[in-house]
Amino acid sequence: MKDPVNNDSQPTARDYETLVRAALLGAGTSVWEWNPQTDALSGVDADMTLLGYSPEESRLTQHAWNQLIHPDDLADNEARYQEHARGESPFYEHEYRARTKDGQWRWIAERGRVVEWSADGQPLRVVGTLVDVTQRRQAESRALAIAAQLSETARHVPGVIYQYRHSGVGDGAFCYVSESCYDVLGLTAGEVMRDGATVLRMIEREHYGPTIEAMKASARTLTPWRFDFRMRRPDGALRWMTGTSTPQRDSDGSVLWYGYFEDSTEVHELHLARQSAAMAQAANRAKTEFLSHMSHELRTPLNAVMGFAQLLQLDEGDPLSPNQRRRVALIHEAGAHLLQMISELLDLTRIESGQLALECAEVSLPALLGECMDMLQPLADTASVRLLPIEAPPTLVVHADATRLRQVLLNLVCNAIKYNRPQGTVRLVAMSLPDGVRVQVIDTGVGIAEAQMPALGQPFNRLDQQHSGIQGTGIGLAVTRGLVQLMSGRLEVSSTLGEGSTFSVILPAIAAAGAGAQSASLPT
Repeated sequence: MKDPVNNDSQPTARDYETLVRAALLGAGTSVWEWNPQTDALSGVDADMTLLGYSPEESRLTQHAWNQLIHPDDLADNEARYQEHARGESPFYEHEYRARTKDGQWRWIAERGRVVEWSADGQPLRVVGTLVDVTQRRQAESRALAIAAQLSETARHVPGVIYQYRHSGVGDGAFCYVSESCYDVLGLTAGEVMRDGATVLRMIEREHYGPTIEAMKASARTLTPWRFDFRMRRPDGALRWMTGTSTPQRDSDGSVLWYGYFEDSTEVHELHLARQSAAMAQAANRAKTEFLSHMSHELRTPLNAVMGFAQLLQLDEGDPLSPNQRRRVALIHEAGAHLLQMISELLDLTRIESGQLALECAEVSLPALLGECMDMLQPLADTASVRLLPIEAPPTLVVHADATRLRQVLLNLVCNAIKYNRPQGTVRLVAMSLPDGVRVQVIDTGVGIAEAQMPALGQPFNRLDQQHSGIQGTGIGLAVTRGLVQLMSGRLEVSSTLGEGSTFSVILPAIAAAGAGAQSASLPT
């Protein structure tokens, strides 16, 4: 390489200056010089060329150069220089935008200092450098935009994105935690990053040990760590957390985890609810099978007892005494009551387990109501209760299972008689509705207190009537409600204590019920 300095003489200061300027220019840096007294500016030729100006246009003053600076940057640029001129900073340093000849903007990094002062302390000579940093500023802008986008994405992610470092000595530290941390943990990202152990201390005691051991294993093997534990938030709430994290060995030997976790409490509760439901269904099936088997085992000897009781009552060859006849009648009555209770209990378990099938068809409601009244007339006569004439259109039909609807009506009318008063009345009223049929059983009995209404229909709950002397199991109304629901209907009750009750069965119209309602199960 040729020496740019003349070997025949000693290099001058100007030679060194030329060499330095050439070297800096080769590195993309221009050296400028400014005389504040004359405002003459030199050394910006390369920068002016970069901005699209010709060499002739490069001979300008500082004032002219300032005209190229972006208006938003000019005041700050002047303030930086004045700070240095007053001796408040060792250098004048600033980055600003300069306008190109075609109206575009490029970023310039400028740095300079006063190298010569007048006797009265005024700057005489200022030198400095100019560097085009447009590419760097554009890269920084892109990086900031990407960071902002990632931050915005992390903010809207339902869980927490984090970076956790552990060196193997003492507690680890969170290097990064997304802002959603507060929604999940009840702690701000700043609180978590200041003290990483805070999160670990929130883990419930029974989960703490296994969690720490899983972290250690992940650090040793550098395999992903999946965790599922319960923690107590600062507000006292117990929440389940689920997440995963991938470890990476850093150059200093520490382990850096990149991970994500979220509140999975609802998922856990749903899982537990499904488990409970499955266990309940299994228990229900077992109960149904047991009751079905037991009902068969009980009915066989019970039917024999009732049969022999009837034979004793009908034996004319060896007639019973009046006292014996009364006792045998009690045996038969008790057996019939027990048989009814077994049947109702079996019906209830079948309804609850969805194993009761129905055969629905068109049923003449007036005819069915008449059958029920005829069957229960003896019971009404015994209780001194009047069954009033049926109020129903003669052509009224309903879509239902005739056997089960008869069971429903018999149970409701039977209750209306049993819980009535002497000389009381029972009315059966049926009417057509826009979307179905309503059947009302209206009595003038003791009524039901408002406070007891929520418990009405609960299995084995007789609403404090178990000591009244009136026979009952507390199952019949639960079975009745279940049967009505299986027929796509509903049971409504209104009552006034001391005045009587009205039980209403609402069933869908034939068109609405459809032909597919032959088998159903009671919703749980």
